[in-house]
Amino acid sequence: MELREQKIAFNNMSSEDIYNLVKNSSESWAVEGYDLITPDNAKDFVKIITNSTGKTSFNLEWPKYGGYEPITISSIDDLSGKIPVSRDGGDGGYTMGFGKNKDGTYANNSQRAIPKGSADVNTGTFDIDLYKSSVDIVTSEGSMSSKIQKLIELGIDDEFAEDMIKDFNNWKTRPEIAGENNISEGIALSRKSIESKYGYYGNAAEWNVGNVKMSGGAGQMNTIYSWGTLKQSGIISDIGKAVIN
Repeated sequence: MELREQKIAFNNMSSEDIYNLVKNSSESWAVEGYDLITPDNAKDFVKIITNSTGKTSFNLEWPKYGGYEPITISSIDDLSGKIPVSRDGGDGGYTMGFGKNKDGTYANNSQRAIPKGSADVNTGTFDIDLYKSSVDIVTSEGSMSSKIQKLIELGIDDEFAEDMIKDFNNWKTRPEIAGENNISEGIALSRKSIESKYGYYGNAAEWNVGNVKMSGGAGQMNTIYSWGTLKQSGIISDIGKAVIN
């Protein structure tokens, strides 16, 4: 079946049929990972996407501009010191929450604009200054071997230095960076000039879909390395878990 026909067939399916189709596929995460997505509203949440090679997959209809409220998007270059961070998801993701509420708790899933009732999130402390120093090396001119040597001199284990360079190259091609309605397009709406090489931070946008209203407003960060690489390199330390609602 051609791509156009696939999309037409998918769009003509009922919400319950879409839920069951996705649940029984290899990409069941798109419904099983989010308990507020149900057979009654899956049609509103789930979409088919196509990569650069023409391969299709399921994803969620996430808010535009990387999930940020455009006016809040800023460069990580503006930050310094160490900040608390958290991530609801696997090690391969590049987006995380940052900061805590005044009472010391982490933002809930409504504030994060994640369609879950509750979740165990990964937590840690993010060393902004070490991160920026490493980004200066990774984004500089020179060979991979010379960059790896400089990262080792910075204190990064040689086992993970190459992963940082690979992550950066992958980050540049990700949908939120290079795809339709990407973060840069959100920045353009606010008419700000932002240094992009370090990644971005801001507030999660409100998301109201499938009769599920998520308030947004939580601190959100998009880095050039994945959560797993940030942990392995020591940029994120004090690794832990927290339950949020």
